[in-house]
Amino acid sequence: MSENKTGKYLLYAIGEIVLVVIGILIALQINNANEARKERDREINYLSNLKADLVSEIENNRNFAEYRFQKAKACTRLLGLNEPETKEEVRDYTDVYEQVFIWGEYVPNNNTFKELLSSGNLSLIKNDSIKNRLMELQKRYTGIASGEHHMRREFEEYLYNPHVKNATALGYFDLSKAVKGFPQRLKIQDIPDSVHRQLIMDAKWQHNDHVFKNGLRLAMMNNSYLAGLHENLVLYLKETIQQIDGEIEK
Repeated sequence: MSENKTGKYLLYAIGEIVLVVIGILIALQINNANEARKERDREINYLSNLKADLVSEIENNRNFAEYRFQKAKACTRLLGLNEPETKEEVRDYTDVYEQVFIWGEYVPNNNTFKELLSSGNLSLIKNDSIKNRLMELQKRYTGIASGEHHMRREFEEYLYNPHVKNATALGYFDLSKAVKGFPQRLKIQDIPDSVHRQLIMDAKWQHNDHVFKNGLRLAMMNNSYLAGLHENLVLYLKETIQQIDGEIEK
């Protein structure tokens, strides 16, 4: 009878151990499932934020594609104009080259991607295709920045410097008093004839200057090239958003 009781106790003990082990395994499975769900929630949150950044980038790149294209058109127009002779022709000539001169720099909205990198959370994005597209996107941003840097050097060397050294800068603005923002633009009748004569001479020099004309040619090519990069980037952004939408909906 003692041996029978011992056997029962042993079986009972083994059963208790098995139940404890099963309980632990179930608890671990539940915990792992909860952790996986939390990780997936974080991934979805990052994907949603990435999508929001990319949606804003579509409009940003559309605007810059048009901005660069209009600059390229302004360069072509200046190269095709006749030498300005009258007050009105000099005013129109000045309006066009000021459109070329204004400098705008593209700043991408990639805050979520930068946060993923800095926090070490890029591994949360499980879809390798999306990660690769995001890395490629950063390369394209770098390419645009490199193009702008190259163009900026040429603007300074062949457009800004010759103009400042040899022509009356900002001749159509009221610089008699400081204001917050751009000074008031002067009308033709507001400018004395003596100043206008100088503006006409300056415009003629600039129109015929070999260095300045080459600067316009380079500016036309660079702006056209960057306009194409921005247009292509719009298509790439749309394709990336489609992939992110598909991953979110899984």
